[in-house]
Amino acid sequence: MKNARAASPKGPACRLETPEVSFRWKGRTAKVRATADSLVSMPGSLVAAEGSKGPQGLSSETLLARNWFREDFLPGLAKQQAEGCLAAAEIPQLTQRVIDNLAIPTATAYRLRYGEFAMNGYIDVDSKFRLTGIEPIRTNGQVTGYRTSYYLLKPAARGGVEVSAGASESNTAGTLTAGTAVDSELLHLPPGATYLRLFFRSWSIREDRRIAVLAAQSQSALEAATGAFNENPEAFCATAAANGVACVGVPRDTVIGPELLVQTNNRNLYVPVSGSLGDLFRAAGIRDPKTVLATLKISKPYEGKLVPIDLSQAGGGIVTFVFTGGEQVSW
Repeated sequence: MKNARAASPKGPACRLETPEVSFRWKGRTAKVRATADSLVSMPGSLVAAEGSKGPQGLSSETLLARNWFREDFLPGLAKQQAEGCLAAAEIPQLTQRVIDNLAIPTATAYRLRYGEFAMNGYIDVDSKFRLTGIEPIRTNGQVTGYRTSYYLLKPAARGGVEVSAGASESNTAGTLTAGTAVDSELLHLPPGATYLRLFFRSWSIREDRRIAVLAAQSQSALEAATGAFNENPEAFCATAAANGVACVGVPRDTVIGPELLVQTNNRNLYVPVSGSLGDLFRAAGIRDPKTVLATLKISKPYEGKLVPIDLSQAGGGIVTFVFTGGEQVSW
């Protein structure tokens, strides 16, 4: 992969060697050799362990094929960045280019890029997403409606994203009112805390279902924060600010979720976590996908360019195509 970094430093720290992946630099060119076989048997193929209890209250333990991409490759890039082998802002593009060149299902590519949310209970968000918050509107202590607010994400200069307020819509007794997204801790993250990870699982010691957003100054700091958060979420969030990390605890009666942008017929539509073409059709108001499959066109980023996908042999199964970000769809 040519032009994968701006500078050309050398040294033993600027390489990675494991049985599944070999990663070396030749000047500004990244040379990667990897096997995709172990990546495909991921969430969805569950193996029960006798007498065990799985994560998040599942009745069985889930055993997955080893995910070298997130266990070796991403931490290896973080170490290389710390050693000056490449810049933090160059990592997202490099990781995406590696994913683009792996022969894997689109659902697997999504999990590589944004995280094993089904097992770990979190997802990493970048500028391809927006965050959608839904909260109740109360009058005299009674819920009389709800407000939907959108928080926009744009690339940060140092890597990661910056959060800004988008639009909002309030629905009170059937009356819709448009406005700006409500003020939130998301809009007041510490300077430089641009790497965001959204947790949506049980995390309180009282087993309350809660949502939390962690924000850190680097990917490695985010990984460290995640480990501390998993050990004791409440204690971690109480002291996060003193450690330069943000922990935004979402109120129990509020929901914040990520939605991925898909450009559709020259307008922006959004799909939920691991959203598919079927989800996009529903967002567009298409009740019967068969009515548009004949004229369907999908282009997706590959090596920095939008490339059309050959759909001639896809058939109706194309509705399970999972978007990974940056796609354009028309019919």
